Amino acid sequence: MNLPRPSLRDVARGAGVLAVLSGGYGFLAMLGAFGPVSCWTSRTATETSSGASTTVVTRGCEAGIDYLFGSTGGNAPVLFFWAVMLIGLVAIGGGAAWGGYRHLTWASAVVGTIISIIGVMSIGWYFMFPTLCLLIAAIALTVKARRESTGRRPTAI
Repeated sequence: MNLPRPSLRDVARGAGVLAVLSGGYGFLAMLGAFGPVSCWTSRTATETSSGASTTVVTRGCEAGIDYLFGSTGGNAPVLFFWAVMLIGLVAIGGGAAWGGYRHLTWASAVVGTIISIIGVMSIGWYFMFPTLCLLIAAIALTVKARRESTGRRPTAI
């Protein structure tokens, strides 16, 4: 059985689709589709007139979608901003990979890499897999462009 060998353009397109799908999952996760993203605890000590103190503990959880509903402060605006940044990055990068625009794919991959490294302790994990897919797509498009410019084909193994 002879299976067709994928071309470098097919590899770039596949990696771009994976970037969009995984970025969409990260977008939904930061918005809170799969549960709260950020939880917090607040302790407030109050003293009564008799000298006794009471501690009131308040707990809450939030996600990016809470920013749109205006129901909470805290990290909701930040989570919403990064969710929109993620979906925008993978939409641009995935579309560029699908269309064969290697420079735009590289730009998206570099921006995603920078965000992944800077935010490795928080939102960077949501950017990591889509960025890896965009890097694969950018490398495949670059190798394709180099092969076309030199006219060489790899030797069969």
